[in-house]
Amino acid sequence: MTTVGPTAPGTLASDSSIGAVAWSNPGNAAASDNSYATAVIGAVVTPSEYLKVTNFGFAIPNGATIDGITVSVEHSATQANRVNDNAVRIVKGGAIGSTDKGSATNWPTSDASVNYGGVADLWGETWAYSDINSSGFGAAISASSTGSGTRTARIDLITITVTYTEGGGGGGQPPRTMHQVRMRSN
Repeated sequence: MTTVGPTAPGTLASDSSIGAVAWSNPGNAAASDNSYATAVIGAVVTPSEYLKVTNFGFAIPNGATIDGITVSVEHSATQANRVNDNAVRIVKGGAIGSTDKGSATNWPTSDASVNYGGVADLWGETWAYSDINSSGFGAAISASSTGSGTRTARIDLITITVTYTEGGGGGGQPPRTMHQVRMRSN
């Protein structure tokens, strides 16, 4: 198996297909530099929209078998025990998938990275190498709030790592059967 990544996204946007609060400065989630994509959420305005990240620029070789996808999110919140995942999903061909990897674990007040998926996790999808290489491949995350008052969900970086097995073959002719070998020798 071969692993490529972690790789940061080239396209980052707030996606209103879920949630009530848009992400501010979504492009800030492309580098671990303490410049954040943020969403101010609370009991009245929760959850956030998806922070949708795509265009990772992968170049998985032709014929490779995709074994697993790991999405890593470096995030934090301005208030302890008040922000958690609403949904964490894969994006295939620009469409947000239905398998949710989100957790009810609270986001810490200092940046921490959390991995979703893994080296043998396909997120409920069937993948071709071309799906991963597509500019429409990526991930989406939405945050939710617990309790009263408002707090800020912060995402510093989202990366994806892909694990795959190189395709077999080597071109040329398929192996001959014993019958074909005998026929040629006559």
